[in-house]
Amino acid sequence: MNKKFITTVGFGCIAIVALAGCGCSKDKKEITSEEEDVQMVGLIPYEEPENASPITGIQCAHPDKRSFAIMYSGSIDARPYWKNLDQADFVLEMPHRMHNEPRLLGVFQCNIPSEMGPMRSGRVDHMAVADSLGAVFVTWGKSIVAAAAMNKELADNLEVGNGTTSADGTRAGYIDPDITFYSANAAYSDLNGVIKMSQDKGYSGENLFEGFKHQGELALDERPEHGIIDVKFDSKSHRIEYQYDKETNSYKRFRGGEPSIDMASGQQYAPKNIVGIVAKRDSWLAEKDYVAEGLLNPWSGVPEEKVESNQYPNMQLGDPWFDTVFEGEAEFYFNGQEINGTWKREKGNNQPFKFYDESGQEIHFVPGQIWMHVLPHGQKVGYEDAEEYAERLEDEAAAGTGIVTQ
Repeated sequence: MNKKFITTVGFGCIAIVALAGCGCSKDKKEITSEEEDVQMVGLIPYEEPENASPITGIQCAHPDKRSFAIMYSGSIDARPYWKNLDQADFVLEMPHRMHNEPRLLGVFQCNIPSEMGPMRSGRVDHMAVADSLGAVFVTWGKSIVAAAAMNKELADNLEVGNGTTSADGTRAGYIDPDITFYSANAAYSDLNGVIKMSQDKGYSGENLFEGFKHQGELALDERPEHGIIDVKFDSKSHRIEYQYDKETNSYKRFRGGEPSIDMASGQQYAPKNIVGIVAKRDSWLAEKDYVAEGLLNPWSGVPEEKVESNQYPNMQLGDPWFDTVFEGEAEFYFNGQEINGTWKREKGNNQPFKFYDESGQEIHFVPGQIWMHVLPHGQKVGYEDAEEYAERLEDEAAAGTGIVTQ
């Protein structure tokens, strides 16, 4: 059931602006007159803590420091060995080839893990999302098009490998010899060394991201009892389900009916916010004249013998170098609700994603991790709310008795 989410605050205040004497909390951030005019009806007040992360809205040891976007393998056999992805502030999951196997991007600002991976090679689409968050893009290898883009420094980037260190010898990349799986080596990075590598390269260490907007969480007694998000890749082996957990107001992740568990923490992934985007999937074509369309040439810097058409996707997700689409539909899930809306980006480096509901009001996430799924056109993110769940149970029960319901 698709419906716009309008929340009323349980203690009787409507968060258009802070009203004197109503008992509502007020954000510590100053609200400009322009912002007052467009405040969403029904926002739950949220008093942002000091040193809040611009991504998650929760307290962070160093919110003024730059974030780092680490490429994770999405191979089925690599997933049991993911480490510290639950510590990322933001996660992107998106296909990396013309088949639908995804790779993930874990964006870290507040936490500095010494184990991140298994890592794999970089893709332009993932680099563009890292750039939208002002993050340094960090890979273990790179595709032919990504290599050309990274070598031209279209966005700040680093490549690590086994034995990579910063100038002072701090470990940045390594292979764990105790972990083996079919698709690749157990390649991990240490963010301590990656940060120093970034400093060695002269990249800015300051936060470059303006931040998402946030609101408060629904009171426990106002949260729904049920909600299932079905990320419907056309390959069943890559389909993901999130089950809403009322107690924690989060979405527990499952694949094939089994909980998705982080190897380092032993905890099930449970982001607070899910974003679902279905984007047009193009591919890199040797015969296409990109420059004539006002774009950069993706084959510039690629040796002629390595030019390969139809090997890698180019998701039309508003990157500033090779895309022609800068907005589209999106679905948002938080507080146990589904919100239909849109995404938009201005063309240019470091331009953030902007998210809006159907009425054009900017999305305010709840404090916590954001997990964004980008699927190719023809696929979708499905949702079953509590009302639909009850109807389904009723229909199943009726089918079991031979009774037909309308």
